[in-house]
Amino acid sequence: MKTTGIIALFIAVLAGFSSCKKDDIEAKVGINGVWTGNYTVDPSTEKGFFSLNFKSNGVLEELSSAGAVKGTGTWEMDSNNIITGSYKMTASGNRYSIVGAFYPQQKKVLGNWGYDDSATDGGTYELSK
Repeated sequence: MKTTGIIALFIAVLAGFSSCKKDDIEAKVGINGVWTGNYTVDPSTEKGFFSLNFKSNGVLEELSSAGAVKGTGTWEMDSNNIITGSYKMTASGNRYSIVGAFYPQQKKVLGNWGYDDSATDGGTYELSK
């Protein structure tokens, strides 16, 4: 009887890990692609165009409104759908970092951006697909 309980617990734990892994994969697939929206520069509330391309291989691109690549870097997303990334602008060499929350049901990303290694000293952004 005790062995049966241990086996049942083991199966339940494995099922839990399997479902988490599947959710993580689905979230990562859901974020892939081009997202567009706007950004603000603190302390202003004025909004400007902002677009990011989250590629499946962990490459991050900032895009112009015409779709041209303006900067490249890397991104990752944890099991809580929190995105972190950084990239360097092609023309200026300026570096930026981002942190954001991915909301798959609403198809939105809401976050903060910053200069160099700080993802919170620049302003906010919101993206949708």
